[in-house]
Amino acid sequence: MRLPLLICWLSINVIAVATVHAGQYESHERIREAARQHIVAKYSGEKKAEIKILPAALDRRLQLAECAQPLESFSPTSSNNGVRHTVGVRCNGSSNWTLYVTVRVEVSKHILVAKRRLERGGMVAKGDVQVEKRMVSGLHGDYIENPENAIGSRLKLSVKKGAALSPGQLRRPPAVTRGSQVIILGRTGGIEVRMSG
Repeated sequence: MRLPLLICWLSINVIAVATVHAGQYESHERIREAARQHIVAKYSGEKKAEIKILPAALDRRLQLAECAQPLESFSPTSSNNGVRHTVGVRCNGSSNWTLYVTVRVEVSKHILVAKRRLERGGMVAKGDVQVEKRMVSGLHGDYIENPENAIGSRLKLSVKKGAALSPGQLRRPPAVTRGSQVIILGRTGGIEVRMSG
């Protein structure tokens, strides 16, 4: 009788252990979704952009204790290099752990690009530029969305055909040039004085 009882006891314990193991690890999808939502919140102010957020897959062998509380997310220092972001995800419950998830972020906008090669010192005309949809998250430096912010400016540097224009490449013409006719207007109380110069 002892042998059947021992087998029965072992069977019950194996089932109990299997049940605990089946539900004690944190879902990888829940971790990745926490990282994704962190980036969604970070880019919530981008109204004129198309944003793709792609959290990296986690190692299948990774087994973190299931968190009884909502997962917390945060941005570590120097966690963004343009396209690749690092998001920290942690559990502050009875199971205390922190994991860093790599997230690829692709931000696309309609920006100003050169229709042809533009030479240094030249003035940007309407026919020199066009608006195209480009991924801006990997661009070095700033970019221009409104053509009016570039047309009439002089180029500090040459710009290749198809390259995005940036404010740092442009020099706006002065509002008043030497020899220009101007009108100086002054008001005090109900008196207005105009003077040409």
